Amino acid sequence: MLSILLLGMTFTMLWGARGLVGNDGDDPVEVLAAEADDSPEGVNTTTTTVPVTTAPTTAPTTIPAETTTTAPTTTAAVVHPPNEVITRVGNGAERGGVAGAGTNVLVAAGYATLSPKNAETIDVSTVYFLPGYSKDAELVAQLLNVAPTNIFPMPDNPGMPVGDAQVIAVLGRDTAYGN
Repeated sequence: MLSILLLGMTFTMLWGARGLVGNDGDDPVEVLAAEADDSPEGVNTTTTTVPVTTAPTTAPTTIPAETTTTAPTTTAAVVHPPNEVITRVGNGAERGGVAGAGTNVLVAAGYATLSPKNAETIDVSTVYFLPGYSKDAELVAQLLNVAPTNIFPMPDNPGMPVGDAQVIAVLGRDTAYGN
C-alpha cells in the first residue's frame, strides 16, 4: 500500500513539473536552467542532465530513534602546585593560636603563605578563592578540616585582610585548631 502511495506521489510530482522539465524519451531528464533567464547579458547558461530515480518499493519496517547528546559546558579546573598558591589563614574563632596553627598546616603541605590575621568572628570555618583557584581551595579546605560545602568564591569583604592571597581560610568557632 505504501509503495503505491509513493509511486503515485512521484508520478504527481513529475506530471506537475512537466512545464519545467522536458523528457526526450531517454532515461535522463534534462533540466533547462535557462527557462527563466535572469542572468546578466553575456553569461552563458548551461543544460544539466539529472538521472531519474524512483522511490523504493518497500518501506523499512522500523525507524531508528533519533538520539541527541549535549557536551558538558564546564571549564576544566586546575590544581596548581602548592608553592604557587598564595594562602592566608584568619582567626575567626576568638581563641588564641587558631590562625597560626592553620598556617603551620599549610606551610607543612608546601603552600606559600602570608602572615596569619585576625578575622571577624564566625561560627563555621570557611575557605574563599579567587577565580581559577577553586580546586586549590578544595585542597586547602581538606587540609584544614573545613567542610566542602563551605568553600566559596572570594567576596568583596571576607572579614579579614586578603593581601595577595589567592585562597584564604577563615577558621571559625567550629575549628579544632588553637587553644
